[in-house]
Amino acid sequence: MNKDGHASDSAGERAGKFEKELLQIWYGGQQPGLIKQATLESLTLVYRLLRFASRQTTKIMACKMPTNPPVLVVGNLIAGGAGKTPVVMAVCRYLSSTGRKVGIVSRGYGRSGKGALLIDPAQPLPSAQDAGDEPLFLATETRCPVAICADRTQAVDTLLSAFPDLDLIVSDDGLQHHRLKRQLEWVVFDERGQGNGKLLPAGPLREPLSRLNTVDSVLCSNVSTARLSDALKLPAQPNWYSIQVKLAGFRHLKSGQLLNIEQAQAQWKHGSVMAFTGIGNPEKLFQALNASGILLQNTVGLPDHYNYPDNFCAQFDQQVLITSGKDAVKLNASNHKVWVAEITVELPPALTQALEDCIGSTID
Repeated sequence: MNKDGHASDSAGERAGKFEKELLQIWYGGQQPGLIKQATLESLTLVYRLLRFASRQTTKIMACKMPTNPPVLVVGNLIAGGAGKTPVVMAVCRYLSSTGRKVGIVSRGYGRSGKGALLIDPAQPLPSAQDAGDEPLFLATETRCPVAICADRTQAVDTLLSAFPDLDLIVSDDGLQHHRLKRQLEWVVFDERGQGNGKLLPAGPLREPLSRLNTVDSVLCSNVSTARLSDALKLPAQPNWYSIQVKLAGFRHLKSGQLLNIEQAQAQWKHGSVMAFTGIGNPEKLFQALNASGILLQNTVGLPDHYNYPDNFCAQFDQQVLITSGKDAVKLNASNHKVWVAEITVELPPALTQALEDCIGSTID
């Protein structure tokens, strides 16, 4: 294994390089060569034709309807991770604090199984390999039940068969999964906006920006509505809301010890610290750590949903290793050097009111 955390000359390494190259084309302004550009544009044309042939607009309109319990889809228009998972966590935490019962459905990208799987936080948890990293992370963080299946309608059925009295179901992603009936749709953007503005695979857009005309809310993650308006080249709308994903502190993976940011700054001031992560946009974690005053000696960005070998952390000499919660569920917890960055999101009152209106009055 090399210092970047990849198995040398492996399929995973090649996939990681390809992913990084695509991200640079989509978001970094990199211009592909003529042959690669022609290939990407040709595939994008095929993507457009398939969308037209499958009557995407009709499906979009048909999937919006009242459901019992209500279903909220938190999704993206772009590939590459814009920050939907922290929003799902915030919804679950807010409603749980008011006495509501919330369940989550997720595709479970990268998991080994094909059939529906239920995670009940009150029972022994499955492995990340069986469940996928994001569902396992969400179940651990929110203590809400999670149903996993590529067919999210089947995931909803699995969830309700075990927990029939849920007040809300939140779909982690699934905006483009039109078989899933839903009552609310929230779309999350970060500072990258629409990238180069092209549809997949020439650009990051899963759907045209006109899709924003049919969603209930647009959430601007760590970016102002004005700045997102400039990035999308669209006028900001009343249903656009800025949210702040904040670094709250750190949790020791092995012992569970918690440090707030000031304690971490003092404890690690004279030590060597590095950060690694395999999330959709690794720079988010690194920037948040730097902004908090944590001095990083090194950073390693890995492909999204990276599969960690058991001895991954042993290759690093630094005294403190920081990663995200989604990565932590796949790591060997015996390494005493690993700390997990804990994040928090506060939903604007307009969004919490939208949830209240969807579900009903608060249960005391």
